[in-house]
Formats: sequence, structure tokens, C-alpha cells
Amino acid sequence: MGLLDLAFAPLRAALSTAERDVAGEIRGVEHVEHRVLDAAEAIRDATESIESHVEVIETLANSISPLAESVNRLTAQMAELNKVLAPVAAAERDVSRIEHLFGRHRHPASPAPGAPPDPTGPPDATSPPG
Repeated sequence: MGLLDLAFAPLRAALSTAERDVAGEIRGVEHVEHRVLDAAEAIRDATESIESHVEVIETLANSISPLAESVNRLTAQMAELNKVLAPVAAAERDVSRIEHLFGRHRHPASPAPGAPPDPTGPPDATSPPG
């Protein structure tokens, strides 16, 4: 058998080298396969996220028209309110002018009895000027 071993030794060496190369290629293919699967998973996650964002944007877009209608109604109501309150404001101005003519000026309310004096108010008659 020694002679056969000598004859088949180069063939065994070549097969062993080829087997290692094939095993290395298989590991390389598995690595690429894992990378492709990871990329596919990332694409799936990104797609789900985009779909979620699209739903939110659609909801916002659908709410714009009712919001614009509400703003238009509010503007119309404010215009009506302004028309109603214009005479009241004019009457207040007239009363203010009449009070001014008769020398009636509004003064701040007096402090409650027993309350400490207002430090920003006029000086006390008993305190020295200064």
C-alpha cells in the first residue's frame, strides 16, 4: 500500500485544498446571505416606518379642510361680534369723556382696613420728606 499512498498523496492534497476552498466559499456565501437578509430586514422596517408616516400625513391633510372651515366661521363670528360691540365701545368712550369734563377721574381702590400701606403709593403724611 505504500506505493498507492505515494500515487494518491498528490490527489489527496489537491482534494483537501479544494475542500478547504469550497468550505471557505460556503462561509463567504453564508456571510453574503446574512448581509442580504439583514438588508432586507432593514428595508422592511423602513417601509413600515414610511407607511406609518404616510398615515399621519394623510390624517393631517384630511384635517386641514375642516380646520380652514372652522377658522372661516370664527372670522365671521368675530366680525359679527365686532359689529355688536362697536356701539358699546363708543358709549364707553363717551362716558369717559363726560367723566373727564366733570373732573371725575378713576382712582385705584383703597386698601382694606388694617392692610399694610402700599410701598409704591404716596408717602405717608407722618414720614419726613426726602
